[in-house]
Amino acid sequence: MKKVLLFSITILLSFSCLAQVNIGRSVQPTNLYIRNIEDSHFDALENSTTHFIVPASLDFETTKQIITDVWTYNSIVFIPSENYVEDDLMIKGNTVIRIHDTGYSMEREHNGQTRTVGTWFAYKFELIHYENVTVNKKGKIKPETLELADVIFTPSMRYRYEMQPGYEKKKAENIKDEPDIYNFQLGFIKNYFQILNRTLTERRTLDLEKKFSDKSKLILLKDQVLFAPDWILKQVHPFTGQMTKILEPDDIFKTYDFSYKLISAEKINDKILNGEAFYYLMHTQFNEHQILSIINSVNGEILYSAEKKSYNISSWDLKALNKAISK
Repeated sequence: MKKVLLFSITILLSFSCLAQVNIGRSVQPTNLYIRNIEDSHFDALENSTTHFIVPASLDFETTKQIITDVWTYNSIVFIPSENYVEDDLMIKGNTVIRIHDTGYSMEREHNGQTRTVGTWFAYKFELIHYENVTVNKKGKIKPETLELADVIFTPSMRYRYEMQPGYEKKKAENIKDEPDIYNFQLGFIKNYFQILNRTLTERRTLDLEKKFSDKSKLILLKDQVLFAPDWILKQVHPFTGQMTKILEPDDIFKTYDFSYKLISAEKINDKILNGEAFYYLMHTQFNEHQILSIINSVNGEILYSAEKKSYNISSWDLKALNKAISK
């Protein structure tokens, strides 16, 4: 479902897209900043039941099996999205994982005219915990909600394009067959929930703004193929959401000294679900934040993660990764 909310502000934010896991108390939806989760919050989470709301776009039974296989943190139940009633689960101590799908249009007023100057989009699983719930005299439920983790996905070029005001008047034939979300597939979801489950179990936060590099494991890439989804070759305009060009592989990987292979996201997803052991690159973006990461297909372990202020992947990003592997 696409929803557009209008605000009158004077700053410009472009599309957000993330394919990673941010664990911590979210401050606001327009940046990556988080606060640490307190021990009392971990205690409450561990002793709660997680209600996983399965979106209609995913097969219910397959999703249930995949998440059940990787989720050991606390008890978990699965609810089809069509049966989800928010008020029914708005109970003190409950934990909910659900899809958050919201687009925002930013407006500026000038000389009496209001025009859209930017957009922001978030498609993610959000983990929320009802710390307390009260009912006022009029019978209205008032929850005290903690958002403690996000698993955020990457909108396709077509989806970003269509979220732009007035896109119907533009031609986008070269991206018409793209999916809504590049990596909203069960193999990727499995890996992301392995990350979420493991980090919560270890009672840690996971801050995507902090660079991480596991030198002892990155060295393995000297002798192994690094897989990458071929959509990373597509360059997006940071303000319009339009695709500007498609790069050649060597435009990005010319600074990478080791073996790599570009394949479709669907093939990477299938390889994960088939239990194949490999490492893959994931390029993600959240507003002005770009995150480049290397993920283990078997257990979702992150070997490398680097954030910077940018929009499109470049050879400079692979040069930094190459340096990390070579050390």
